[in-house]
This record gives sequence, C-alpha cells and structure tokens, in this order.
Amino acid sequence: MRSSQHPAAKDAVAQGLIHRLLSWLCFTVLMFPGVAPGMDFKIYYQPQLKLKMLIGEGRIQDGDAEKFLALAKMADRDDEGLVTLVLNSPGGNVEAAFRVVDAMDKVRVYTTVPDNARCASACASILFASGERRSVLGTGMLGFHSCYRREGRTYADDSLCNEIIAANAMQRGITHAGINRFVKQYGARDMAWVGRDVACKSLQGLCKPGLLEVQYETKTALMQSLDCSKLISVQAQLICGDAELSRVDKTLTEIYYKKLKASADKTRLRADQRAWLRNSRNVCGDKACLLRSYHLRIDELERMRS
Repeated sequence: MRSSQHPAAKDAVAQGLIHRLLSWLCFTVLMFPGVAPGMDFKIYYQPQLKLKMLIGEGRIQDGDAEKFLALAKMADRDDEGLVTLVLNSPGGNVEAAFRVVDAMDKVRVYTTVPDNARCASACASILFASGERRSVLGTGMLGFHSCYRREGRTYADDSLCNEIIAANAMQRGITHAGINRFVKQYGARDMAWVGRDVACKSLQGLCKPGLLEVQYETKTALMQSLDCSKLISVQAQLICGDAELSRVDKTLTEIYYKKLKASADKTRLRADQRAWLRNSRNVCGDKACLLRSYHLRIDELERMRS
C-alpha cells in the first residue's frame, strides 16, 4: 500500500526519530581508534574564489556545534548560497556529530574533502553526508566503518547507531546501499578508505558537486584549500590559492635561478633577493600589491647583467 503521507511530513517524522534515538547513543563513538585531538574551526580566505570558507579539523566532540555556528557567521556564501566547509577529521562522538549537522542545516553548507584531507567515520558518514552539496577532490579520502559503542577498553557493535546514520543519509539523497556498502565488512579497528572515483561513482548519491567544481581554476582552488590554509604568512596563502599569483611566482623563481646560475656575484644576488622578499613582497596584504611587487622584481632581474 502506498503511503499518503506528504514527503515533508515523512522527513519531519524521520528527523524526530533520529533525535529521540540519539538520546540513547551519548556514549557511542564513530571514529578511528587512537586519535584524540579535538575539532577546531577556522576561517580561511580563498583568493581565487574570493570566499571566506570554514576549515574543520580534529575529533568531533561536545561543543563543536556552537563553535561551528560562531565562525559560520563570518564565512561567505557561494553563488548557490552555501557556506563551504572543508573537512579533515577522524570522526568522534555520534551525538556531537548530529548536533553539528543541526547547525549545518541552519547555515546551509557545502561539505568538501580536498587534497591531503581525510574525513573518516562520523566525519564521513554524518558530517560530509549531510552537506547540501558534497565533493571529494584530488587526493581527499573518505573512511567508512561500522558504528561501535565504547565499553571500557573494548568496542561493542552498535546496530542502532548504524541505522540512525543510514536514515540520515537517505534523507540527504544517499542510497541505503551506498552508505552501508562498507559498514558490515569493517569493524571499529578497520577502515574502508575511498577516494573520489569510488565515493562519487560507486556510492550512489554520496557526492553532489556544486557550481565551484564546474570550472577548472575554481575546482583547483577548492582542491588546494586545506593545504593553502596551513601556510603561515598571508602572502604565501594568497600565492598558493590564486592561479595568477602562482604563475607569476613560478616565473620569477625560474628567472632568479637562471640568473643565479650565470651570476659572477652570487652572494650579492642572493642578498638582493632576500631584501626584495623582506621589503617588498612580504609587506603586501592583497593580490594587487603582490602582482606589482613580482612584476617589478621580474623586470629588475631581466635587466640584470651576469
């Protein structure tokens, strides 16, 4: 018999069931055992996309939803009205993860796992799966395994937790088979690591690419977001995250080493280059300033005689 219940009502019922069942799971952990650092959120300005995006790293724990909401207010929205959330996490507490999801739903989020990021356990099957748009890029990896309850130093199978996670995933357009494909084969101390090809082609509905992935340069900028965000200086972050600045930086580097190889006074040339870095490039705080600095230095080097 076909149900006459409206889809929106079904979603509300399912969501209510998820939250009631979560009250039983406050000690359930879905993460790769042996990792303990807490989750940290930070704002990263991506110059190519001209977006302030949110980076989320570390173990998911109580209080993360509040931290997420506080910083999400400072992030920008893409052309689809979504805040980009870059994920790099081993997983964590299931109840805490679903509280973050509640916050994500209020904000409207584009979840992405870019180059050199790993999103495992509760990060993959709960946070990543709950984005309105979802992408795995470059060498990014998702890790799946079964949901287990920690009992002292051991882990006990928790089928209820797995069902709640599957219910949430299906609400987000992911097939039950897709989200559970690896769960029954991998225990608490095992992990099924999958990259973009498997995640986006074999796990139906798991990936849901956004407009940022349509063009090569914006897709590349998104793919490099985690690596670029880890650079210390503003100048390094800008150069790493912008295609034009990366090209001019490469051009200058090639010219400099060509001149250095042919120079009769290598000590002076090295000193001049350090002075340029210190007094010109490293005082810039935006793209326009960096481009001027680079072009002036390139002109100086090209006019220089060996």
